[in-house]
Amino acid sequence: MKDLDLVIPVYNSTASIKQLISSINQLAQSAYFNLHVIFVNDGSQDKTHETLLDSLGIANFKITYIRLAKNYGQHSATATGFFHSKAEFIATMDDDLQHNPIELIQLHKKMLEENADLVYGTFEEKKHSFFRNSGTKILQLILGSESKKYKLVTSFRLMKKEAVVAFKSKQSKFHFIDDYLIHSSSIVCSNKVSHHSRLFGKSGYSGVSLFSLAYTILFLHSSLPLKFISRLGVFLSIAFFAIGCYYIFQKLFYDVAIGFTSLIVAIFFSTGLIMFSLGVIGEYIRQIWVSNQELDKVIVAEICKN
Repeated sequence: MKDLDLVIPVYNSTASIKQLISSINQLAQSAYFNLHVIFVNDGSQDKTHETLLDSLGIANFKITYIRLAKNYGQHSATATGFFHSKAEFIATMDDDLQHNPIELIQLHKKMLEENADLVYGTFEEKKHSFFRNSGTKILQLILGSESKKYKLVTSFRLMKKEAVVAFKSKQSKFHFIDDYLIHSSSIVCSNKVSHHSRLFGKSGYSGVSLFSLAYTILFLHSSLPLKFISRLGVFLSIAFFAIGCYYIFQKLFYDVAIGFTSLIVAIFFSTGLIMFSLGVIGEYIRQIWVSNQELDKVIVAEICKN
């Protein structure tokens, strides 16, 4: 059996905890994995803490329970679970019973088949609201321009331990863990899984919080705006230079009002120089951002010694 650490962030999950543990018991009873579950309580405001502790007796698997001092968000809670993980394989899932733990077996078989480092469970039909599904697709489309496989991203994941190396060096707040996971994985693939309707309560992601998360990912966890500024600066500098040359041509071969050409050329050439400078500065800032986020870090997957 392969060792598996299953990381589950929980938040205000009093109603679903016992049923969640029962569903994980089915995976444990399959004896496919040597299962260890890491529950991370993300500052719940209800009786999740008491209910979880009272329910540990019905679990047929090893458990580590971590309670955060306050609510830091799903990605930070999951990253905390990664920090405390030790198994050869690590998986994540939500606490709302919309994922079936037994399907982690299918993800592992897909991983072996593709020799992948990271496998996402993609859903045949998402049971989220139309608003949430639409927002997710738009964000994935925008982020997809960075040549990363964001379209595969879900919270139902299975990965090798090498994929979470970035989370072992620091225990801090993370806004978007998949950026690190995809960066640390040479082969990323997906496998179709079922997605069930939410049985208890409402999602912790309201419209406002979803917009806030999307804004945070786009501007604080993506270099896309900086890429846009740098590309735009270079493009406009070339365009303004070409326009300036056009007006010089007009002055040389056609009758143009005195002073008009020099004014226009000065404006476009100086503006082009400014935009080019902004583009260069934007690219330097992007490189600093990448380094600060440790996305340029070299990941060592394995060392063999004779």
